[in-house]
Amino acid sequence: MRKIYNVLLATGVIVVSLLLSPAAAQAGSGHTWCSSADGTGCLWAWDRPYADPYGVQCAWFNSDANWGDDCVFEETPGGMRNQASSLVNGTSRNNYARLYYHPDHTGAWACIGPGEYWDNLYNWWFNHGSGLGGYQTRIDDEIASFKWSTSCG
Repeated sequence: MRKIYNVLLATGVIVVSLLLSPAAAQAGSGHTWCSSADGTGCLWAWDRPYADPYGVQCAWFNSDANWGDDCVFEETPGGMRNQASSLVNGTSRNNYARLYYHPDHTGAWACIGPGEYWDNLYNWWFNHGSGLGGYQTRIDDEIASFKWSTSCG
């Protein structure tokens, strides 16, 4: 059983690595591919924990005020609003992704740092913006928008 777990774990790491590779896929029409010459990348989201390759996946190069309208690699209509269960911040510079409870970058927020992988959003909360809508709510299936920032605060 342990051998099967190790194989599955290694496969998951390979899948995440491939998804972050520019050669892994092509962008949808009207979108910028999630990689650039200066080393910045994208925020990636999956509708299942552990970046499950059998679920819906989305990626954004630019900030997005409404996860409900579209994303690169969208596999179902309606975007990723209130569906994300795992995230990767694929940037390599000082690009923090502020994740907001409401559209238009409003409400409480959480922050995922450059290069971070949050495998299960059930374990994370909107922990910035005391008194704002969504404060101290679990992030799992609750992200409505995000924007790039140089800090979390």
